[in-house]
Amino acid sequence: MTDVSEASKTRDLLPTVRRIISAHLEKMAPLLGKDANVQQLAPGKMLRTRLAASIAQAGGCAVDDHTLASACAATEMIHTASLCHDDVIDNGLIRRSKATLWRATTPSAAVLVGDVLLCDALALLNSAAGGRYVGTFVAKVREVCFAEADQELRFRGKEIDESTCLRVARGKTGPLFAFVAQVCGGEDEALSSGLEEAGYKIGTAYQLADDLLDVVGDEQAAGKTLGTDTCRRKFTLAQVAGQGPACVRRYIHRLLSSADEAVRPWPDVCRALDEFIARDMLPAFEKHNLELGNLRD
Repeated sequence: MTDVSEASKTRDLLPTVRRIISAHLEKMAPLLGKDANVQQLAPGKMLRTRLAASIAQAGGCAVDDHTLASACAATEMIHTASLCHDDVIDNGLIRRSKATLWRATTPSAAVLVGDVLLCDALALLNSAAGGRYVGTFVAKVREVCFAEADQELRFRGKEIDESTCLRVARGKTGPLFAFVAQVCGGEDEALSSGLEEAGYKIGTAYQLADDLLDVVGDEQAAGKTLGTDTCRRKFTLAQVAGQGPACVRRYIHRLLSSADEAVRPWPDVCRALDEFIARDMLPAFEKHNLELGNLRD
């Protein structure tokens, strides 16, 4: 049974992370001018933080509240920074049903704001646990950047094979899910390692679903510009003629169904992952009618 302290940690984590990020955004406001709404840069679904909250609720979180909240806030800020940059690269016009930052300001402003968010995320994480997680965080962020660069600079305009598509998807979105999960393991190396791999699988599944959304989704319902991968000749698994969507759905099914295998020795953590997938991830997929079927059979 979840004790009172763990339940409190879970209940308080999301608003705490939002407050931390809001404080950083308010400091950024002068950069964009008095008419700018910096809260537009606030986190959206916060799936990475919700993953950590689920693990904490199960009693599988072995770090203090400050460290967990700082790690989650830093991760959400990096994710937002990546969106600022991605929208410039992909010429995205809409994000979260509003004009993208570069369109509301300028491309230069969006790039620079993303850079500031990156620096703030590093500084924030450095203030937690004596900076213990900064090295791991930098490695994970580099992994994301390298996967994005790989797709843009090496593979754009080329039809890549299935394994490469999966590797790119894992590198683009897996690392940040993996980071917050890994931090939850604290000093327990075995648990941290298992949670890290589970985070990679969950993040990869989410990226594959996002790739599928880009191909078959409705732009108005999604609240963001779709079709950019095809327009910019960035090949993903969802674009394989005739079988792409079906192939993607199979891989999402496998990844989510096997995510808890990495933490099998910790039954409470396994249940936490299952609950996160059912409560937080699947509704995000179902909202866009991706027709993924029963992913937990």
